[in-house]
Amino acid sequence: MNLSFKDLRFIIEAIEHQINAYQERLQVIEDVDENEAADLGNDIKFLELLLADMKRGLEQNTTEREDIAYEKALS
Repeated sequence: MNLSFKDLRFIIEAIEHQINAYQERLQVIEDVDENEAADLGNDIKFLELLLADMKRGLEQNTTEREDIAYEKALS
């Protein structure tokens, strides 16, 4: 799948928002529901890995765009 810069930024913001929401929920239920807390902890870790991957994709996308702009400037 080839995502644009805007696509990646939107997905990154959505993932960051979801991580924050899960972290807030985890603080509320941490001592009340161990099963839900464990599930949220796992989901947070998964989202953090996904976020890191999306950010790498964004950096790569940005670098590619800069390379293309540089090559056009040289032409």
